[in-house]
Amino acid sequence: MRALRKRGAKVIKTHGGPFTPTGTPDLVGCVNGRAFVLEVKRPGQRPRRIQEYELEQWRKAGAIAGVVTSVEEALAVVFGETSNQGIDRKRPV
Repeated sequence: MRALRKRGAKVIKTHGGPFTPTGTPDLVGCVNGRAFVLEVKRPGQRPRRIQEYELEQWRKAGAIAGVVTSVEEALAVVFGETSNQGIDRKRPV
């Protein structure tokens, strides 16, 4: 989150709980007027089906959405700086 904030993003970490819908992405934020959501996983882990569904719903609503395993991947998804493999780079047209 620190790296995103250093680049001007407003970002919060969501915590699962009784008031958080199942599948809500881990990081929710906005930069340069564009919303983004990130699901953070350890290398080799995959998002659950409900998490994939939620990311797709955010994409359909116009947000940048992806699954990341590192700070570098998070920056790449949000700012579109690299084409690292394994990054879900789907964005609305």
